[in-house]
Amino acid sequence: MLLTGLLFFSCANHIGYGVLTWSLPEYDLTAGDVVPVFIQSNISQVYVIGIGSRSKERIEVPLWQLSLYKSKSQAQKAAAGLEEYRYIYAMVKLDGLPIRAQPDNTARQVYRLRKDQKVKIIRKGEGVPVISGKAPLEGDWYEVMSDDGTTGWCFSYNLTLFDERDADAALKIIVDTGPDPVLDNLLAYTWYPDSYRTMIQNNRVDISRIQPQWGFYPGKTSGIARVETADGVVSFPYTGVTKMDNGAYRFEGTSLTVQVRRNNTILVQYADEIGMPVALYFARLDIAPEQLIENEQERRDAILAGIKNTGPRFVSGNYGVIQFLDDGRFLWSGYQLLTPAIIPAGAGGGGTVEVRYFLNSALAKDYNGVLSFLFDSTGRWVHFLYTIDSQGLRLEQVSESNIRNAVVTARNLTPTILFFRPEKAADEN
Repeated sequence: MLLTGLLFFSCANHIGYGVLTWSLPEYDLTAGDVVPVFIQSNISQVYVIGIGSRSKERIEVPLWQLSLYKSKSQAQKAAAGLEEYRYIYAMVKLDGLPIRAQPDNTARQVYRLRKDQKVKIIRKGEGVPVISGKAPLEGDWYEVMSDDGTTGWCFSYNLTLFDERDADAALKIIVDTGPDPVLDNLLAYTWYPDSYRTMIQNNRVDISRIQPQWGFYPGKTSGIARVETADGVVSFPYTGVTKMDNGAYRFEGTSLTVQVRRNNTILVQYADEIGMPVALYFARLDIAPEQLIENEQERRDAILAGIKNTGPRFVSGNYGVIQFLDDGRFLWSGYQLLTPAIIPAGAGGGGTVEVRYFLNSALAKDYNGVLSFLFDSTGRWVHFLYTIDSQGLRLEQVSESNIRNAVVTARNLTPTILFFRPEKAADEN
């Protein structure tokens, strides 16, 4: 077949040497192999390389699957740098797992992986620890390549690394699911606490109650089911899955049973270490918990940005001046009339402001939301219902006793109401 749009680097019979970045087992080629490159087609997005004895056989490979060098020595030097992880790939455990531009969980996302997608491990790097709660997650940062050539950094907690020389490593299925679509569905996904689904349905995502690693992991390829919650991790090495008379599935060799209640909800039951029964509900989500947290944080940040843009300074004759700063910070002076009944004595002049809580449906008719202030010199949050418009900012203190499961359920019986008028920064006047 004649290729069009060819780019030639010289008049020689080949244009350079390439280092394979992804193995081609059908041609007995491995990532890191050096091959001659004869043609590059930018239209067809392929290289034509030589393989076999004296490289007489020609095949096409996608551009992303090979790095091109002008000389063989350059290619061999590059290949030597890939030797440590030459045969190492990984399977993705989690739908929506991000590949990031840098080895940092706050770095820009360049790609979102699918569950059971295969990626190539390029190298291990030093990165920012990934924190879950107050402790770092187990794992390492790896530079990876997806199966379409996208490269970046991925934390290994949700990756299963394997050596491609173990022919069954990526495809091993411990349990024969048979013609059972319900079981197929059960084993195909990671299931997250049902409370996450409820948050999404109610449009009240409480970030403080979400940890990306919490969930039920069926262990389809490993043969080890796993439950991760705030109480820790429980693992269940099993030898098979059997459907019981009541429709639940028993994971053979363990106390674990799972019942599919609806298409996207399951009941997981097992006996704990002292034999006491445990029952937990999990749900299948259409969004990864990391993305759920990120979306909610963006929503909260947008609310604070909107308040700041209306001010950023808000002035009251009785309650002082509040100034909203960048990065969720605030300054508040002249609040003596609120001390110590609302703001603790010695609280200082600034701290952190967050959108932490939600309104019940009754309060949502009259208020925009809830603002929580934490002064730097105290360890106690002060919460206010708020409304804001071009006329100003109204705050109404609400007690912790009126907050249930991150939702403000009622006003105080004798509320303190504060009103501040907006005042633009000096450079905006």
